Amino acid sequence: MRSVAVTNAKGGVGKSTTAINLAASLADLGRRVLLIDADPSGNASLGLFPAGLPSEGLADLLLDDAEMADVVLPSSVEGLDVIPPGDRLGSCSDQMGGSQGLGQGREFRVRRVLRRVCDHDVVILDTSPVQTPLNVAILYAVGEVVIPIDPCIAALAGVKTLETLIREVGSLRQEFTDAGPLMLTGVLITRVDRTLVARQIEAEVRDYFGDLAFERSVPTSVRFREAYARGVPLVRYDPYGAGSRAYQAAAEAFLIRGGELVDSARTKPDGNTLHEAPSEDDAPIEEQGGASGAAA
Repeated sequence: MRSVAVTNAKGGVGKSTTAINLAASLADLGRRVLLIDADPSGNASLGLFPAGLPSEGLADLLLDDAEMADVVLPSSVEGLDVIPPGDRLGSCSDQMGGSQGLGQGREFRVRRVLRRVCDHDVVILDTSPVQTPLNVAILYAVGEVVIPIDPCIAALAGVKTLETLIREVGSLRQEFTDAGPLMLTGVLITRVDRTLVARQIEAEVRDYFGDLAFERSVPTSVRFREAYARGVPLVRYDPYGAGSRAYQAAAEAFLIRGGELVDSARTKPDGNTLHEAPSEDDAPIEEQGGASGAAA
């Protein structure tokens, strides 16, 4: 089983949107995917369950050793299940930083949760944009990291700080646990518009990360907001749009970088193959993400 954190210390980069659509794209590739919403705001979960979320979730697994079956929700996407954050996740993260609550050994609680996952091929954790003790524990637990990054002026500065944290956590967990290295699997450039500044910064990001940057970037589009409001991943709502194709390509690259085989001629629910892309105007006209912060 592969475990990956979708994370960035900066908010508004399309992190939850990336977690949702990467998970759905992997499910479309035949993988059993578990999306764990580790952000107390619940943006990733609300993007699949817009009518509301149960009070139980990840917090109950961390605090009470709840049964996995009691908190896993099947989504509308076949092969994709979700664990929502739970009402207590915010306070749970606070407790992990102190001597009470989870306290000592906090970095191992998330690892123990992941070890209980046995029916899925990939676990994706959507993290909050603030580097909380819970986020550090997630980095201790997962094997890989995917970083969504938007082409803004301060984009690289924030990611370099995150890179330092990834290296430090990776070094410590190899020294004190049996976990392997923490791998940066890919960088996905999101929220790209047609401005010259965005294109210049995208070029700088690609130059900095080299082959780690996924080939396709994700453009801004009103369709992200429409899909989020309906509780449907963009890759299902608008499967042949430029944004969906970027996430589908990132999912394929994610599998290939993990040494897995990919069937690029897979069939979509509408009976067409993924790469049969009808001609359409996919002009970026609005910011990606829903009113509730799907791009957080």
